[in-house]
Amino acid sequence: MKWLKRMSSLLLAGSLLTGSLGLGTEASAAGAYTAVADPSKQYQTMEGWGTSLAWWGKVVGEYSNRDEYVEKMFNANTGLGLNILRYNIGGGDNPSSNILEYRKAVPGYQPSPGVYDWNADANQRYMLQAAKAQGVNIIEAFANSAPYWMTISGGVSGAANGGNNLKPDYYDDFADYLTEVVKHFRDNWGITFDSVTPLNEPISTWWKQGNDQEGMHFERADQNTILSQLQASLNAKGLSTKLSAPEEYSIDDTNVSFNSYSTAVKSAISQINTHTYGGSNRTALRNTATSAGKHLWTSEYGDGDASGLTMSRTILKDIRNMGASAWVYWQAVDSAEGWGFFKNVLNNTQTTSYTVNQKYYVMGNYSKFIRPGYKIIGMSDANTLAAYDTVSGKVVLVTTNSESTDTTVTYDLSRFTNTGTSAQVYRTSSTEKLQQLTNISVQNKTFTATAKANSVTTYVISGATYNGGTGYEAGAIYKLINRNSGLALDVNAASTTGGATIIQWNDNGAANQQWKLESTGNGYYKIRNVGSGLLLDVNSSSTQGGASLIQWQDNGGNNQQWLPIDVGGYVVLANRNSGLTVDINQGSLTAGASTIQWADNGGANQQWSLVKVN
Repeated sequence: MKWLKRMSSLLLAGSLLTGSLGLGTEASAAGAYTAVADPSKQYQTMEGWGTSLAWWGKVVGEYSNRDEYVEKMFNANTGLGLNILRYNIGGGDNPSSNILEYRKAVPGYQPSPGVYDWNADANQRYMLQAAKAQGVNIIEAFANSAPYWMTISGGVSGAANGGNNLKPDYYDDFADYLTEVVKHFRDNWGITFDSVTPLNEPISTWWKQGNDQEGMHFERADQNTILSQLQASLNAKGLSTKLSAPEEYSIDDTNVSFNSYSTAVKSAISQINTHTYGGSNRTALRNTATSAGKHLWTSEYGDGDASGLTMSRTILKDIRNMGASAWVYWQAVDSAEGWGFFKNVLNNTQTTSYTVNQKYYVMGNYSKFIRPGYKIIGMSDANTLAAYDTVSGKVVLVTTNSESTDTTVTYDLSRFTNTGTSAQVYRTSSTEKLQQLTNISVQNKTFTATAKANSVTTYVISGATYNGGTGYEAGAIYKLINRNSGLALDVNAASTTGGATIIQWNDNGAANQQWKLESTGNGYYKIRNVGSGLLLDVNSSSTQGGASLIQWQDNGGNNQQWLPIDVGGYVVLANRNSGLTVDINQGSLTAGASTIQWADNGGANQQWSLVKVN
């Protein structure tokens, strides 16, 4: 996380707490409860966990103990087993300038037009090669700025007013620079970048001349231009490296930026990358990525909480609610307290020692056990991430208790065909560092454990198999019960006419409160009313928050397709056309209240229990 963002992210986090009409989804861990794992609900396959080499790789790469850092981050047996690494292609500032902070002054490879210096950035390159040798198998290249001589301000930290800083006639030059670096790495150093992005929080306006770090603003139309130029340059040079974007600071800005791009650029992008410092509408971004058939990454996140609990809660939301298939922490090593897994001054080549905080071990609770290829599965507990690997037969449960009291959790694995008879336990707390505890007996596919106050605990159960189907059962009939009101989704007055409104009403078992989920592929469903045979529909295909929900004849429209998203025993129903969710207007508890579509805000009035009728 860049220092410019630290204060703004704290202020933004405070403002987001007031945004929801309903109850939040981040469940309290206080009080005993049961957590049910559901392998019939299978979501994204994890690509892995990672970090960025900016800005620590440039400094640590010159340390005498640099290999020790690499081993503890990337070795799967003795370290965290991070398998994703983001490499910063530096812009390289004007040699006459000394504005950039020492650790942030990443050298560029093109110090002047037509001249390449392939001896540049040797330290960061060493760290990349060493990490690859330890097991890193996904590598992404990213840029924070074009070389200084391509910029309007003549520097890599931004324009004077925080606006666009790439000269209008240098878009193709910047694209050529990035692809030439990518090509040289492949042809000369044996590194093939899986993806590349020219953007870093591009819509943000804090990239200003005089800052001590690289940064470059792009208006959305200009983002589209540079992405188009970069894809053309990749194609021209025969590079297999994929395009990723838009790398916005907030989830919501990422969604807006991606949806602003041309059809051609959207098609060219293989992977939607977002930072999750700000924004809240994870459901909308998940819907966008799923509908477009794109991978979705949390490509950057960081915070100053050394305990790792804030990070763990973010991982839960990003993977469970947003559907990220890769999760990348900003800096594994940082000079600021709590921001990295390791703390080091990063301002000279002699001070090579470091301190390790609890966040390092919390990262291990996830990265050492939920390995690439594991499938995220359904879980009724919002405090727990569940994953299943059919190859190894392992189920992994990671539970976060950020409350000040212990709680008792009973884990129900009865929906698996078979499970092993014991659970391995690994816990990180204020006094424990990914400590392996005594195994817990699994009896009748259940076990009970204590979630210690302010801790993260991983449970690994071997010998699991699942022979059932996935998704919602074809032909099954469900009631949809609102979490907030306890009332059922209902066709008003049991109408069988197209255009009739959808309301909530007391559960009476009638056919107008019964619904069939019919798969349309990629996780989307039509929701058909049993009483009328018509579909749940957003009126007039509106994309506006507040639009009414009706029933309508099946016309194949995206406004009649819904993505159920697991939020811990309940689902949010996201519309494929709008990205908005089924919502009880104003969080009403009253029978007869209308249903609308609204941006996901974490409210219980947007969460539904699907109760099977037959």
